[in-house]
Amino acid sequence: MRDSVFILEATIDALGCNIDEFPISKSSFQRIRTEERKEHAGNIKIYFQNKVPDVVTLHSDGKLLPALSARKSKEERLPIVISYGLKEQLIAVPRMDNSTGKEQEQAFWKTILDWNLEDKVQILCCDTTALNTGRFNGACAILEQTFYRDMLFFACRHHVYELVLKAVFEVKIKQVTTSPDVPLFKKLKENWKNIDLTKIQCYRETMELFLHGIVPGTQ
Repeated sequence: MRDSVFILEATIDALGCNIDEFPISKSSFQRIRTEERKEHAGNIKIYFQNKVPDVVTLHSDGKLLPALSARKSKEERLPIVISYGLKEQLIAVPRMDNSTGKEQEQAFWKTILDWNLEDKVQILCCDTTALNTGRFNGACAILEQTFYRDMLFFACRHHVYELVLKAVFEVKIKQVTTSPDVPLFKKLKENWKNIDLTKIQCYRETMELFLHGIVPGTQ
């Protein structure tokens, strides 16, 4: 804020104008900013509501972000995005005091009503944590009850791929762990400098050899 005021003062002075004739205090600068942002946000909402189709998808994923009210502190925020076709629109980023399915559902519903989307949100897309997909207390289950209709759930593809990879990993490597440091991978990382990279054969090349009836290392 202070830097913005300094830049404005320098610009007014460079243009040969009288600084005293302009409201350039930090408080007035903040007030004008707030008014302009509010007007711009209102225009975005009106344009979106005039273009939105009858069926849209609601996306969400909580993030820990720097707090607006205090320095060097963080707070939980819930970005809420509406998508349809190839278009996306961020409609809210509410602060979450308690990360529970009920509070998250209330944030969803308040935002949906604010944007007049209660008849248009038909699909929910989120990650696969219990907070979202819990059978009784998950935000999606509670929101579906609030809608009084069935919703289509789309699990985030990123998390679906993680579950598939985890299943393959546990079957093939037999090292089940909740630690982010998998012992086998850690050992590989530590010894990477000693590996002859010219002898590494990628998975795709190995599969092609098998498909042609060739056992790697025997040709």
